[in-house]
Amino acid sequence: MRSLRNSLQAKAQRGQAMVEYVVVTAGFLGFTLIGWPFLTQLINALHRYFQSIYYIIQSPVP
Repeated sequence: MRSLRNSLQAKAQRGQAMVEYVVVTAGFLGFTLIGWPFLTQLINALHRYFQSIYYIIQSPVP
């Protein structure tokens, strides 16, 4: 009887861990999909910013 209880308890713990893993993974994927447009705009803005810095550095001094 004790081994059956331990077996069921181990399965319940494993099931809870799997549910937590799925919830966390779904949260990360959902956040990634929602934040994707913002991320692409951020990358484009940083690219433009660094290009302007390099343009100023390379421009000749009168």
